[in-house]
Amino acid sequence: MKKMKKIFLLVLMSIGMLASTVYAVEEEYIVTKEMIYENTKKYSVNSAFVEVLVGNTNFVQYQEDNEIIITPLPDELREDEFGNIYAYFDVSGLRPKQKFKITIKRDSTVSSYEELIPSRTNSIINEETEKYVQPAERIESDNPEIISKAKEITEGESTDYKKAQAIFEFVNVNMSYDESSTYANKGAVAALESMRGVCEEFATLYVAMCRAVDIPSRMIEGYKIADVQSGDAVIGKELINHVWAEIYLEDFGWVPVEPTVIYVVNGERKPYLDSFCVRKEADYISIAIYNYDEANRKIKGVSEVQYTETFVLKNEMEPERQNEFSDISGYTWATDSIQELYAKNIVNGYSNEVFGPERNISRIEFISMLARLLRYYDTQKDDNGLVYYYPDFDENHWAKDDYDYLMQCYQAIEPSDISALGFDTIVSVFGVGALEANKPITRGEAVALLAPFLDDTYELADFTDIATSTHRYEILKAYANGIINGYPDYTFRPDNSITRAEAAVIFGRYIEKNIFVL
Repeated sequence: MKKMKKIFLLVLMSIGMLASTVYAVEEEYIVTKEMIYENTKKYSVNSAFVEVLVGNTNFVQYQEDNEIIITPLPDELREDEFGNIYAYFDVSGLRPKQKFKITIKRDSTVSSYEELIPSRTNSIINEETEKYVQPAERIESDNPEIISKAKEITEGESTDYKKAQAIFEFVNVNMSYDESSTYANKGAVAALESMRGVCEEFATLYVAMCRAVDIPSRMIEGYKIADVQSGDAVIGKELINHVWAEIYLEDFGWVPVEPTVIYVVNGERKPYLDSFCVRKEADYISIAIYNYDEANRKIKGVSEVQYTETFVLKNEMEPERQNEFSDISGYTWATDSIQELYAKNIVNGYSNEVFGPERNISRIEFISMLARLLRYYDTQKDDNGLVYYYPDFDENHWAKDDYDYLMQCYQAIEPSDISALGFDTIVSVFGVGALEANKPITRGEAVALLAPFLDDTYELADFTDIATSTHRYEILKAYANGIINGYPDYTFRPDNSITRAEAAVIFGRYIEKNIFVL
């Protein structure tokens, strides 16, 4: 990786051979990547974009990717030749000092890998693996020196497995770990010349030499979960950017090879074969197939002001809340949505047993629920956006924080006139003069509050009763986005009060349709 700052280095000191232990390990990790961009200019940017690597999914056999959530909804997704996915965001029009946040959250189950692979095993070059015996940027398998060295190392070895092992032992024992800019992140040829570098050099040299003798090999970029130590004590875990290798073997597919492990026995470097086609711990998280030709982040017109990568073990997280509502059993069409929103703390009940699915929702209750939904998914808001309060809205109201958040989300989409200070959107729904916070919200008003967060697409609906509705276009927009359906008699009933069960279904559909999930 071009800008890798932290590289995994494991040094094992031992005076004897490690005992061979067979065991299986499985861990579930949630890795969150958060990027914040800002317009640091004194004027709005006319043309600006950000494109970020999301990664690949279910592409290594020792990891299952359960879910990848991208917020906000990307304007476009594209794939490179290896199946890596990139999310494109058009941030044109971003105002001075306005920020734009992108969050990518990956939920993955990672396993150890301990298949017993016979040494007689060979690889296969077919339609799937052919590109992994070709030279590539920083993987210069057509370099004469690399070809010559690979053939020298593997001479006399009769199978691809044994050839791959011989190359592993050469790289693993002879490469020195060096973070100096003279050697780090230079690729395979530079690594062979200096025998120094970081994980990228260990991996690119290994992969290039395997390809030079027609063994399909590829690099995986992701993370290593490493111990944080204070003296001899382990005080925690940290997420470290890392790359490693895989080779393709007949009947076994892509198997992991970790050349960046330095193993010392009695002061002498030895090959650490427990990292050749073996992985005894579930401590690697795979994100993508290494592609040096593609930058992990492309930015135009804005500045990256924050980039963070964090992880948690899912079994250490608080379990999702499970509802005990006794009054939703007759609302089978809404129970899944109610539970999903309850689990995410977006909705609550009147008590542990009572949700009140048939009850109407007040305007301020709907505002609060919508704000919690947007906050849960880190929906973009304008932190500098000022908030106007209706004269009848008490600024000490229990929902003030939610009200403020929603107003600033509207500001991020389209700034209001300075006299309104973020008030325009809600005024277009409730009018001027008074919020009437406790008044039941109508179905049309509820859809209109949500509509700014939907894709700008419209589709004619068969609703027979919306032609004169103030919120006709918002209703058509919500219909085109798959958020609403209406009633069997072809009505939408925009002036009817919306119930808590109906609101839950609308929010549930919003999550399904407008929070991008791979």
